[in-house]
Amino acid sequence: MDNAIIPLKISQIAIFVAKKKHIPISAALSYIYDSPFYERLYDEKAKWWYLDTESLYQEIERARVQSQINVSDNVVTFLTFCIERYAQKHDISSLQSYALFRKHKVDDYLIKGYDVLHTQGKDTILNDIEIFLKNYCAI
Repeated sequence: MDNAIIPLKISQIAIFVAKKKHIPISAALSYIYDSPFYERLYDEKAKWWYLDTESLYQEIERARVQSQINVSDNVVTFLTFCIERYAQKHDISSLQSYALFRKHKVDDYLIKGYDVLHTQGKDTILNDIEIFLKNYCAI
């Protein structure tokens, strides 16, 4: 497969998403790159890149719906706390922290471990995140 087609497809989908959802192109790109479907575009066997733009959009929407986890407001507050504190500690933006958490599934880890983790102190939580990243993500 020629990987050159993927960026073209992503740009077409981004334009489509921006128009469909009435959002800026930068938000549309974030929407795509944050989608669980994004990585599937590179699956040579599936040949997703052959689909037209609207069909790819529908697949992205389907994957987003399937991947959504319903969590309580307390869990969202805890996750946000972790994202913000990690960003401060490592002198990165909160968006970079969020992207890192999403990429390495730290957010899933924190959501699943919420019952225990939210009772810990800030330093313990941050240390736990760093251990998770080091052990499971080779960072």
